Amino acid sequence: MAESQKLLEEIVLPDEIQRYRTVYEKAKEANQVTDQNKFSFAYCLVRSKNKNDVRQGLHFLKELYDSTNKDEDKRDYLYYLAVGNARLNEYETAIKFLDAILHVQPGNHQAQNLKDEITRRMTREGYIGAGIAVGAGALLVGGLAAATIALLKK
Repeated sequence: MAESQKLLEEIVLPDEIQRYRTVYEKAKEANQVTDQNKFSFAYCLVRSKNKNDVRQGLHFLKELYDSTNKDEDKRDYLYYLAVGNARLNEYETAIKFLDAILHVQPGNHQAQNLKDEITRRMTREGYIGAGIAVGAGALLVGGLAAATIALLKK
């Protein structure tokens, strides 16, 4: 559990992202982009604080997934697609990626632990969202009641 939580909260500093970006762009200019340097850059991006970086990382991971026939690589790409989507609070999409892994590898503890952590976050945020809605409703009702009492006193 702690590893999944850490992975979802870990932030890569902008300097490190820039270092990986430079390596990737130089490889691209030289027509020498490999799956490994593209993946390294994508993995760095999905751990960024910047949502646009995360989205770019997801785009690269999707390209890598689509371009490979290796099951092990596909599993890795699906896993980090789940991580990136979870970091964007797109939990349902993240769970779909993890379910795809678990369908093929039901005993994959890494995928199961991440799914459990995402489910916990969905539940917690759902309750928080419901609490905010209930609180706002109570304020509205309270305000209407106060206004009604004020009108009745006139």
